[in-house]
Amino acid sequence: MIFDKRLVLMITDKNGSRHINVSMIFRQLSLYFLLFILGVILFLAVSISVFNSEIKDVNIKTILINEQYEKMLKKNSYLNDQINQRLEEIALAGDRIDDLEGVIGVSKDEEELEKNENLLSRIDIASITGAQKAFVMKFIPNGRPLDYYRRISAEFGNRMHPILHILHKHTGLDFSTQVNTPVYSTADGVIDFAANGWNGGYGKLVKIAHSFGFKTYYAHLNNIVVKNGQFVKKGQLIAYSGNSGVSTGPHLHYEVRFLNQPLNPLNFVKWDMKNFDSIFEKERTIAWQSLLTTINNLMGQEKWDRQQLSLKEQN
Repeated sequence: MIFDKRLVLMITDKNGSRHINVSMIFRQLSLYFLLFILGVILFLAVSISVFNSEIKDVNIKTILINEQYEKMLKKNSYLNDQINQRLEEIALAGDRIDDLEGVIGVSKDEEELEKNENLLSRIDIASITGAQKAFVMKFIPNGRPLDYYRRISAEFGNRMHPILHILHKHTGLDFSTQVNTPVYSTADGVIDFAANGWNGGYGKLVKIAHSFGFKTYYAHLNNIVVKNGQFVKKGQLIAYSGNSGVSTGPHLHYEVRFLNQPLNPLNFVKWDMKNFDSIFEKERTIAWQSLLTTINNLMGQEKWDRQQLSLKEQN
């Protein structure tokens, strides 16, 4: 029987010989255990090799993805630069409308038309191209002059003056905000006035002259970062809010004027590309149809000038 088998080990030295009996079953178990250990080691070696290969593949793919991502970032940056350049040059895409005034159906008798029909019914909003909208939103004040404010502390219109306690017309919109909140231009324009001092109660004041007779005022500032005569773009930092002049607390006084007549700034603050037609309904004191016709002609002339320049370069 297998249990009767013995393995005899004989050890000989100077003191003589000694015999050691080892069970054959123990020998077999040792052999099996050794084979098991070798199998485990082999399995781990193969697994580690496979994992290393997969990790190497993942690293290679990660490097390729990062390279593609960097290329995409560069491409996006290039496209953004091209878009900004086109906006600066007023080289906006879109087909020219030969006579926008005819398309929108402006009547000769404006007063009679104002009585009989709504302004929006005379302006075909769908016929105004995206290029024309972008042009308008670039040069006419729109959106908020700051990113953050607590609340609108005073609206446009008649009110009791908080310091003088007399009834007067509040010509702007007051944004309650902490001191040194960044203030931004709401349209492209030229700094018409930027000075510290009393300024009739406005305190530190910036005035920006925009295209087509529009102006914006930014009052009660703490610090001004632009100078007279400087060209600014929509969204450019011009100052930081404060509490200068006649003021009961830190806030920004913001005005929108057309031909020096104050308009309700709230209509322009809420105006954006998503509700482009809202301004035509809310602000009736501006001859929008005439303004749009002028913009259309300007864009057409710009397109014509570019075509002539291109022909000259080819010749």
